[in-house]
Amino acid sequence: MKLIKKSKEFNLDEIENLMLLNHPNILKLFEYYYDEEENIYIITEYIRGEELFNKIQEVYRFSEEDSAIIIKSVLQAITYCHSRGIIHRDLKPENILIPSGSNKVDYTLLKIIDFGASVLKKDDGKISYRFGTPYYIAPEVLQESYNEKCDVWSIGVILYLLLIGQAPFDGEDDDIICQKIISEEIDYENNKKIKELSK
Repeated sequence: MKLIKKSKEFNLDEIENLMLLNHPNILKLFEYYYDEEENIYIITEYIRGEELFNKIQEVYRFSEEDSAIIIKSVLQAITYCHSRGIIHRDLKPENILIPSGSNKVDYTLLKIIDFGASVLKKDDGKISYRFGTPYYIAPEVLQESYNEKCDVWSIGVILYLLLIGQAPFDGEDDDIICQKIISEEIDYENNKKIKELSK
């Protein structure tokens, strides 16, 4: 069970839509309840495992083969969401669960979790309020005019992190990170980490 504090941006229709999602790489939502204080209680399937974030800290960098499997599974899940009009908006390694239970990790079984920030696609195609985690947030979100492609940006950042071992944009605080996302480009030719990998 997960507790969500209801906000003015929160829409129960979004939860209703999430309950309709049925994909092997998306955590299944079974039911929801809310109380007189308008707290939302979400009941989901139980998955024993660890966050991809913890796995990254453990291994530092992933092989190209494992990275491809992880990203393919994430892309399949998010393509499914987008086809049903749902934008996740907070894709990051902390919201990707790797199930445990066997000696060999099977990344095809990963689950996308935490749809608390998700929204339905707008008829006009654009969302105008900012939301997300700084390292993974798309420039369009920071400029407050975006659509479902913000999830694709986040997936690209996750892939970079899997292969390189660090986020493409970093800084001392969130404001600096966000400014770099808007104004800087990744220097592939002079990036020491990328050069090390290409040797």
